Amino acid sequence: MKKLLFLLVFGIFTVFANAQSLNSVKNIQIKGVYDFQTEFNEYRMNSYLKYRLEEYGFNVYYDNEEAPAEVKADPCKELKCIVKRGKSSLVTELTITLVNCKGAVVFTAKGESRLKKLNKTHVDAIKNALEYSTLNKLK
Repeated sequence: MKKLLFLLVFGIFTVFANAQSLNSVKNIQIKGVYDFQTEFNEYRMNSYLKYRLEEYGFNVYYDNEEAPAEVKADPCKELKCIVKRGKSSLVTELTITLVNCKGAVVFTAKGESRLKKLNKTHVDAIKNALEYSTLNKLK
């Protein structure tokens, strides 16, 4: 019970602490191929992540595309999106992290999926990670 209360208080604190820095940046760079993928947009994960982040009002582009002029002028006007997969055989766990130009973590969300098909489980984990995150408050 104490652990749950601590997580709740920590989560609320994180929401208020991170909301200001998320509002100041509108460009997000996502990788075309993450460490656990073998090809571009494997499992349709990258395109779905891009779609969801654009839905929240961000300008999203892949790392192999040309950066917007605003980012070229000031590299601190973008966040880098890092996605890591957990080491579980029965559950697909994804952690989505947005990092600023100084290497500080601005946003983190974890999602999991118990679906069995690989092409659906990664998308479901991203959906679960972003569904109740602080990004919903930015819409």
